[in-house]
Amino acid sequence: MKTLYVEMTARRILATRLLGRLSRRAYFSPVAPLQAADVPSSPLPGPRYVRVRNRLAGICGSDLHFVLADGDLRIAPAALPGHTRMYLGHEIVGEVVEVGPEVEGYKVGQRVAEQCSGESCLARGRQPPCRHCAVGNYALCEAPAEEGEGEGVGGGYSEEWVTLPGRMFPIPDDVSDEQAVLIEPCGSATRAALRRPAKPGDRVLVIGCGTQGLMTIQSIRAVQPNCEIAALAQFDYQAEMARKLGADHIIMLGTDAYAEVARLTGGRLYSGLFRNRTIVGGFDQVYDCVGKPNTLRDALRWTRAGGSVILLGVHLAPMHIDLTSVWFNEVDLVGVMAHGMEEWEGERFSTYELIVKWLREGKLNFDGFITHRFPLSEYRRAFMTAIDQARSHAIKVIFDHQGQASGGR
Repeated sequence: MKTLYVEMTARRILATRLLGRLSRRAYFSPVAPLQAADVPSSPLPGPRYVRVRNRLAGICGSDLHFVLADGDLRIAPAALPGHTRMYLGHEIVGEVVEVGPEVEGYKVGQRVAEQCSGESCLARGRQPPCRHCAVGNYALCEAPAEEGEGEGVGGGYSEEWVTLPGRMFPIPDDVSDEQAVLIEPCGSATRAALRRPAKPGDRVLVIGCGTQGLMTIQSIRAVQPNCEIAALAQFDYQAEMARKLGADHIIMLGTDAYAEVARLTGGRLYSGLFRNRTIVGGFDQVYDCVGKPNTLRDALRWTRAGGSVILLGVHLAPMHIDLTSVWFNEVDLVGVMAHGMEEWEGERFSTYELIVKWLREGKLNFDGFITHRFPLSEYRRAFMTAIDQARSHAIKVIFDHQGQASGGR
């Protein structure tokens, strides 16, 4: 089985960071965290396991952090027990090819996607489950460090994936592979839109128009058709896609975004010493899909008093940031971690179930998101395509394990 994994040792991380300043080839060198290997296919490790042959797998920004050795060991999650070796790829759609004798509810030939962390109570079938897994919010599991069964072998960037069935979501027949591989990245966007739902007439801003931001625009519109959505985009092709998906206004990176926020919301722009600027008034909700110190700082200052900032973007380092808006303007700062269980129109759905429902109802449209396909053998090109968006105009880059395309849209 061909596979990609990372060895997250201090020596590999430091070496790659230093050498990466000289050449991007360092990210794919023998001393880098990212490694390619051919692992012998072995029998299922237990009677409760399933073997999945992967079809498609998306490249996620969180995986790129590992490829680029990007992060800081001082952040809170780094204090938790973890694994030195990690198989990459969690945006997966594949076909079940083998089931253990104690597996129920799955059969050979069935299509599945990865849904939850391999260490959660729901994934492992741990009883009793923690309070979050008990209500379906597996991403917030409070028992991930406890001993249990192994996580299996492989991930999306592997030909096969051996896993426990608690991690899988069955794909309905009317959902295509291309739609199925985008359910996971849509999950946090849908969850974010429901964490602080827009009301009729609200003014909303989405910062960032990569996959996460574009999915968030759609999800906000699905939750509340009668709100006004602005989007902050870095590239023209992202702005065009944002408009197609429901954005009413576009703010381009490089313009005077503070002035644009004031104009769009009717807020007042104030300037102080040392180029210090803020808005009085602003958006009702701001969804930060980038998560860097500068975007979060601006998000807090662009939100009206009593409004909300919803943080989706991932920044794997401590931040030095002005949080005074949280108390001075009583702005709620709300985090989003992946997906779980949602309430919608008086019913409870898993985030994945709700996304499938919205796809069927036409509230979500994944056409145009997949811009590039690569076989796993061209992983270097695939990762650089996902990184060099200014050149590639990439939205979602995927590995096509069925070998149908190489590099094209």
